[in-house]
Amino acid sequence: MAKVKDHLKSAEEFYALGTEEYEEGLRKGDLTRMREGCEKIFHAYVEAAAALVQKRGLPEPDSHGERWEALDKIGERRLIEIGDLAFLYLHQYGYYGGKMRPEVEKSVKGVKEAIDYVRKEVAY
Repeated sequence: MAKVKDHLKSAEEFYALGTEEYEEGLRKGDLTRMREGCEKIFHAYVEAAAALVQKRGLPEPDSHGERWEALDKIGERRLIEIGDLAFLYLHQYGYYGGKMRPEVEKSVKGVKEAIDYVRKEVAY
């Protein structure tokens, strides 16, 4: 099991790689690059949420449902909302469906917000 600081570091790395891939794909009209970027950005959210959940003393979630429950238990409603949007627009529509809906951009910004928030909360 990864440590809190390792999850946060992974979140930051996945976000950087994901946004680079997504933006490059957008510029070049390369849907595959955009899809890969969406998945990495979604995984950045997963890693950030895992860092906060562990920091607050709960076990690392294994699924989106468990992540939702853990975040609910620690009162992190905003992170749940960001995660739900990221799961739908980045993971399902963006990556699996190859559909780049307008909400993708909002979800990318939401994941950045989540990472910044978690970084402050875990104090790394």
